[in-house]
Amino acid sequence: MPPILDEAKVRHLAALAEQLDGAAPGQWEEQLAEFNRAAGTSFTIEDFQGIYGGSDHADWVRRVLYRQSFDPIADLSNAEMAEIVSRVTACGPGHDYFLELFLANCEHPAGSDLIFWPDLVPELPQDREPTAEEIAGLAIRGRV
Repeated sequence: MPPILDEAKVRHLAALAEQLDGAAPGQWEEQLAEFNRAAGTSFTIEDFQGIYGGSDHADWVRRVLYRQSFDPIADLSNAEMAEIVSRVTACGPGHDYFLELFLANCEHPAGSDLIFWPDLVPELPQDREPTAEEIAGLAIRGRV
């Protein structure tokens, strides 16, 4: 299950990420250093560009913090990966955590496209929605 995050820290880091997202040269150096110190990361300014186009800044920060809480699981079974896929697609509590857990254990170069854009992945069925088990199997095996 997802770890409990300090919401004050999430809000602070999200505010910094919002300032860094699209910042002009000379307007980001101090905020970037503060973000990296507070989050324990080593991001560059490029890592913040375009967040607003694909994600809420607080959600992005949560994914960054969740990513730090685990390593890839060496012996992850297909059934366990299918459960992770199911939790991502349910978009329930912990959705961002399970997405990061999926990405940390996904061996396929398509990454999250396996779940969100399966029609772009030729190895998946093109005539129907793939099952969680099919996505999991391809994610674990990598490209066939």
